[in-house]
Amino acid sequence: MNDIRLGDVTISAILEHQKYGMKPEDLFLGSDTETIRRHAAGMEPFLFDPETGRITLAFQSFLIRTPSKIILVDTCNGADKMTDAVTWDTQPWLDRFHELGLTLEDVDYVLCTHLHIDHTGWNTRLEKGRWVPTFPKATYLFDRGEYAYWQDVSRTGIVPPRQREEVWRINCLPVAEAGQAVLVDGAYRLDEHVSIVPTPGHSPGHYCVRLQSRGFEAIVLGDLAHHKLQCCEPDWSTPFCHDPAMAAKSRRKLFCEAVDSGALLLPTHFPSPTAGRLSARGEAFQFDFLAD
Repeated sequence: MNDIRLGDVTISAILEHQKYGMKPEDLFLGSDTETIRRHAAGMEPFLFDPETGRITLAFQSFLIRTPSKIILVDTCNGADKMTDAVTWDTQPWLDRFHELGLTLEDVDYVLCTHLHIDHTGWNTRLEKGRWVPTFPKATYLFDRGEYAYWQDVSRTGIVPPRQREEVWRINCLPVAEAGQAVLVDGAYRLDEHVSIVPTPGHSPGHYCVRLQSRGFEAIVLGDLAHHKLQCCEPDWSTPFCHDPAMAAKSRRKLFCEAVDSGALLLPTHFPSPTAGRLSARGEAFQFDFLAD
């Protein structure tokens, strides 16, 4: 994704990795091969591999520069962590971060849409055998309910299917212990340009990030949607969702609002050019990428 200028705000993507991932029949609850193939036939060829039947997923963060703040939204998988789950080199993420002309000390805020492994990894780094905040001067904003949920998972050892207890323990707890975590309740406005929009379902306290400047608007989606197929079929949630029905409700609600407002959408797992806008198609939606 090329840098996007939104009024006084600049948005940059920091790509960690892009790959053909799961088959959509395995990723989307209620999906079927015939419907998938029908929708995929009308999509950009980089989204779906017809030979293997697999979809393309990107793992990336968004770096937001406002007139007064530098904000990082989601931090991918990070380094030295759970190598059985992340099978690619994560160092390019850090290299690309520095290519934006930034040091780790420059980040003012880290916003985590939710606390899954691929959205919190660079929250911390290994230093002399200890996990410490990667961004030493940043304030990290976690949804209070989300944080409490994963804290309880770590405490009890009762881990939801397809999730990992240690994500909170090594990606979030060290931030709180360093005094850099702020827990927010639901909707929250950071400043005139940046606010949090609650979109629960994929996780208990999942949120999106709304950016506004000079009459323009963009929304970072986190895991509200993983692939363009979910625009065609907004009721398709994933087995990674905490509450699939609630995730579908949150997705449809925000999609309807985005159609009305014309907001630019930044879906974290959509491959480059990533950003695009929605239009209504009956009970479903059409997502059109911006030209890269």
